[in-house]
Amino acid sequence: MPLVPASISLFVAWKWMKLPAPLALGSIAGQQCSTPVITAVQQAAGNTTPLMAYTIVYALSNVALPLLGPIVVAMTNALGAGTS
Repeated sequence: MPLVPASISLFVAWKWMKLPAPLALGSIAGQQCSTPVITAVQQAAGNTTPLMAYTIVYALSNVALPLLGPIVVAMTNALGAGTS
């Protein structure tokens, strides 16, 4: 399931926004709120450049996910109630 948004984000960041690969991968790790992934990306890059993108996106994800979760559940319940 997380492969689809990560693939779309990688395409948009790398091809459309022209971000360098370390920054694009760092932002995707932040989008997924995945600390092990950012550690692996840093080791592959050999420096801490991916952290620049990771910290910003990680902070936004940690705010957006808890706020949008109840909205998605409410929408799912509303759609499910209409079909039964």
